[in-house]
Amino acid sequence: MSCIAYTDYPMFHLDDKSGELAPIREVEVISYDGDKYCVVRVKEDGSIFNLKSGYLYNEPVRLGEGTQFNRHSVVVDEFWWKTKQVISG
Repeated sequence: MSCIAYTDYPMFHLDDKSGELAPIREVEVISYDGDKYCVVRVKEDGSIFNLKSGYLYNEPVRLGEGTQFNRHSVVVDEFWWKTKQVISG
């Protein structure tokens, strides 16, 4: 089960600049590793990558301003973490 979250973490593949504030983006949280990383899909371009759960929020806010995303609400997907493949279905 995936969930929606928000992040302002810089995404250089979307032309964010080092040292500048990145836009707040909506992401789909696909998986959680059981420790501190989540697999996210960026709504803006569909890219998928790992992101520390501390950079995810329940609402569109900046780092430290809102309620941190509850990573435990996402199923731990050991298949993804072993193979780096997303299973749809």
